[in-house]
Amino acid sequence: MENEMAVYTKSAMQRLSESSDDMELWWDSSPLIFEAWAKSMVGKTTVDEKDELEKQLRILFDVNNPADTLFCGVTTNPKLTRKVLDLIPDEVNPIIDEIIKGNPAKNNYQLAWKVYKAITEKGAKLYMPLFEKSKYKMGYVSAQVDPRLVTDVREMLRQALELKKVSPNIIVKCPGSKEGIYLIQILTSIGIPTNSTLVFHVPAAIQVAKAVKRGHEIGSLWGVDYSQWRSVITMMIGRFEERQLFAESAKEVGIELSEELKRWAGIAIAKKAYNIINDPENGYLSKLLLCSARPGPGEGNIYHLEKVAGGNLVYTMNPELIDDFLKICKTKDIYSQIDEPVPAGIMEKLLKIPFFKAGYEEDGIAIEDFAGHSSFVYTRDEFSGSMKDIEDYIIVRKKKL
Repeated sequence: MENEMAVYTKSAMQRLSESSDDMELWWDSSPLIFEAWAKSMVGKTTVDEKDELEKQLRILFDVNNPADTLFCGVTTNPKLTRKVLDLIPDEVNPIIDEIIKGNPAKNNYQLAWKVYKAITEKGAKLYMPLFEKSKYKMGYVSAQVDPRLVTDVREMLRQALELKKVSPNIIVKCPGSKEGIYLIQILTSIGIPTNSTLVFHVPAAIQVAKAVKRGHEIGSLWGVDYSQWRSVITMMIGRFEERQLFAESAKEVGIELSEELKRWAGIAIAKKAYNIINDPENGYLSKLLLCSARPGPGEGNIYHLEKVAGGNLVYTMNPELIDDFLKICKTKDIYSQIDEPVPAGIMEKLLKIPFFKAGYEEDGIAIEDFAGHSSFVYTRDEFSGSMKDIEDYIIVRKKKL
């Protein structure tokens, strides 16, 4: 292993990607904003570093060479789509205005849904060259059903079918609620690729993997074509750690929930879910996708990435995380740690905390309670608010027409 002050010819992102043959890095935002973000990143760095950073970012995604890119997939959600409207208004406002003018009978909710699909379609087209070059293994762009519908199977199914029509490389994001997991089984049975979002713990990851397996078995019996299909399960590890109920649960058993303990909590849950999903005896067909990573513990560490390096998994990275990671691991070795266990002393403490234990044990939370978990509720409400924000944006645009 090289020392911490080593000088690398490749960026931390490249080295993480190369920590195993099966490690995938995805872009956690709309592809439409990548160029603007990269330009902003380069603009904030020193003169001496500009050329090198620009080259590193172009390796991640190059709009002029999209078939050859380090970011081999995309995750988006309503919150990230809402940011597009602020970051590149000159590019998207004409699209929005055309939708408004062409649909005078539609209400704001219906217009917002059309805008969401239009922005998704524009971003998905950028990844079609990779989708085709990889023979449909890479280049998927996520599109999420309305997060306000997490218990409405019928309406989520209708939206999912609409989203899949947007572009061949769409992978439909469905919530990790009981109803959302049933939806995933239905979609899998007809060959539609899925990304299960709002998954925060081991019980939910297992239930999604089982639903995908059941759906695939049903579809296979009917001869469904799975040549343009895949399944990923998005585990939002940082959002599990940040809940106040976690800190309160720890306090009740006399444990102070330090930053280090929190970071290991998300890693422990991710590693267990990873091992279960990748156990060949289970026959699961999904790939674990990790997101919502946080820096720490302390300065100079980003355990959420470092401790899972080398895995057969996907890591989706937002602009803020990339900025942190490039700086923290610029001169730090990145090597496979996915098979290294969580320290015994850390696990002993964590398993004393009821909130963590429920999320770690395979049957710690009933499927009926997934949508009531504090992590789920918080994230659902945040994403739902973003859909309302898109509606509000449309109201403003209407007044300007």
